[in-house]
Amino acid sequence: MKFFLLQIFIQLIFCQLSFAEDKNTSCHWIHYKSDVSIGEVHATLNRHRLIANKIYSNPFRAQICQNLNIEKQAVIKTDLYVQELNNNDSPIFKNHYYSTFGFTREQRDYWSKSFMIAVPTSLIIFGSAVWDWGENGAHMGFGNEGWFDKNSYTGGADKLGHMTSLYMEKRFTTWLALQSGHDMKTAQRYGLYTAAFIGISLEIGDGFSKYKFSTEDLFMDSIGIAFAWLLDEYPFLDELMGIRWEWWPSSEYRDSRNKEKTDITSDYSGQRVYLSLKTSGMPYLRENTWSRYLTLDFGFYTRGYEPDLTPNNPYDNIKRRYCSVGIGINLGTLIFDANPDSTAVRTAGSLTKYWIPPGVSQILHREEL
Repeated sequence: MKFFLLQIFIQLIFCQLSFAEDKNTSCHWIHYKSDVSIGEVHATLNRHRLIANKIYSNPFRAQICQNLNIEKQAVIKTDLYVQELNNNDSPIFKNHYYSTFGFTREQRDYWSKSFMIAVPTSLIIFGSAVWDWGENGAHMGFGNEGWFDKNSYTGGADKLGHMTSLYMEKRFTTWLALQSGHDMKTAQRYGLYTAAFIGISLEIGDGFSKYKFSTEDLFMDSIGIAFAWLLDEYPFLDELMGIRWEWWPSSEYRDSRNKEKTDITSDYSGQRVYLSLKTSGMPYLRENTWSRYLTLDFGFYTRGYEPDLTPNNPYDNIKRRYCSVGIGINLGTLIFDANPDSTAVRTAGSLTKYWIPPGVSQILHREEL
C-alpha cells in the first residue's frame, strides 16, 4: 500500500511539472504603488494562489506568468496595491524606497555592516566555548572525515548538517537585508558573503581543534549556499522545493550524562534532513486545498553515532545510516495560509518552512546504507 501511494504521488508530480509551462500563458510585471515589504508581496500573491517567477525590491515589482483574465487583474490591482500591470520590468517609481524596520538608507547600511561583524564574532565566541577551538594551540590541522562512510564519526550526518545550516544562514541573512531596505541584488550579496564567511570561519576554527579543517565540510557548505541563492533568486523554485530539518531531542541528548546540551546541532540521533518537493509550487495541484499542502520528502539520517555516551563500548550504540522517501505536510504554507496578513502567522510559517517537528513527514520506504 505504501509503495502504491508513493507511486501515485510521484506520477502526479511529474504530470503537474509537464504542464507547468503553458504556451498560452503571458507574463505580467506587477508594479506596486505603496510602501510594501517582500513578506506582504508573498502574502498577497499567495492569497490569489499566484507565484512570482521573479521579485525585485526597492522598488517592488513581481513577474507573474499565469493566466490573468480582466476580472482577475482588476482584483489584483485592488488587493495588491498595484500601480500598473505591464510587460516591462523597468521600475515605474525609480526612487521608491521602503524598509520594514523603518530604517533610513544610512541606518540600513549601518545595521547591515554591524550584523556582518556581529555574526562571525558571536560564532567565534560560541565555537571557542562549545567546539573546543584553540585546544591544539597555534597548530592548525587538516583532516579527512570520510564523507558519508559508515565508519566516519557521524556517518555523514554532519555533512548534511553543514549544508543545511549554511542554507538557512544564507536565506536568513538575505531576508534580513531585504527587510532592512536593500534591493534583491544587494540582499543576495549580503547573504552570500555572510554565509561564505561563516563557513570558512567554522573550518578555520575547527582546524585548531580535534575536528580539524575539512574541505569536505566546505564543499557541503557551498552546496547549501548555492541552493539557497537559487531559491532566493527564483521564487517559483522556492515554492516548488526546499530543505527541511527535523529535530527533536534524542534520548541520548536528554540523558543526564550528556554534558553538551548547548550544542543541539550535534544531536544527530534526533535529526533528519529532507529535500522536499512541494505541491504548492505546482500548477493545478496548488489550486486545490486537498493537494496544496503535500510534500514528497527524500530524507537522510543516522542513529547511534552522536551523541555517543559510551564511546568505548561498541555494542551499546549500534550505528546505522538511512535514506528514505515519504509523504509529508507543507507546514509552512499551511500556517501561512491561515492568516497571511498577520506578521506573527507569517513568521511562524517561515520558521516551519525550515524546521519541522517529528510526524510532519511520514516515511513510506527506507533503506539502511
